[in-house]
Amino acid sequence: MTRLGLILAALLYASSAAAQLPDRTVRIVVPFPPGGTSDIVARILAAGVAPHLPQGAVVENKAGAAGNIGTAEVARAQPDGTTLIQCTIGTCAANPFLYARTGYDLERSFTPVILTGAVRNVVSVRKDLPVRNLQELVALARARPGTLSFGSSGVGASNHLAPELLRGLLKIDWTHVPYRGSGPAITDLVAGRIDVFFDNLPSILPQIRAGTVRALAVVSAERLPELPEVPSFAEAGLPELPRGLVIDSWFGFLAPAGTPPATVAALNSAFNRALADPSVRQRLQDAAVVPLGGPPERMAEHMRGEAARWGEVIRTNSISAE
Repeated sequence: MTRLGLILAALLYASSAAAQLPDRTVRIVVPFPPGGTSDIVARILAAGVAPHLPQGAVVENKAGAAGNIGTAEVARAQPDGTTLIQCTIGTCAANPFLYARTGYDLERSFTPVILTGAVRNVVSVRKDLPVRNLQELVALARARPGTLSFGSSGVGASNHLAPELLRGLLKIDWTHVPYRGSGPAITDLVAGRIDVFFDNLPSILPQIRAGTVRALAVVSAERLPELPEVPSFAEAGLPELPRGLVIDSWFGFLAPAGTPPATVAALNSAFNRALADPSVRQRLQDAAVVPLGGPPERMAEHMRGEAARWGEVIRTNSISAE
């Protein structure tokens, strides 16, 4: 089924429920600082959904502990539909395996509302690293075990987990250098202080276009329209990689557990209406975000699959944030 088909199906699903939208402003908590991709996505959707909610929606940033602080706060909120958490690959897939105490339990603390969007990742290297494609990068890593470094925006981020997954799949050894966000990692990649960075497309695209870093591959099954000259993982020529491998940063909304099903259905319908709006879709696409949508079950299934995948990577590589 196409993305538009999923959205239309979700609208039909919601209309069959006894829709009960909250009569107060919906607060969308982003558990990270302002300005990042997660924050940008939430603000676009808060503006887009406003016409479909009685009192609109606002975004509130509650950063700290790799997203755990804000996420735990929403887990304790009243389950009346007025408070949602912006969910990411970190908070809703990796963190429960990285931290002994997150302050929340994904299965018991929340109910899924909607999967909103995804951002593709790109493998880039410092411009003077003597490799031109992913095959050459892997060959160099194997020839110099432990000497190549890859940066990340923090332990448990997609740009940390992707190289860790490849460590096992490709039998390579490289060194993780965590940063407090993508910005400092990009600065060091441009300066040549780290070798490799698997970053979200919106953050790294300006540097790729400026020629200050070199893009080797996009971590997806197909090339990206923003980088038509950069091959996909499917074209990398590495038989060890699973066919159709995709590693995205993704976003969605959860409500506190106990939120009435009719309220969840009504919120899901409102956000799907926003995602179907051409102006909202364009704003997301301008930010290099792929709009998604669909029923709450799609978000639940996605979370379960991502938690299983990254939990295994974290256990296999003995990764811990503490």
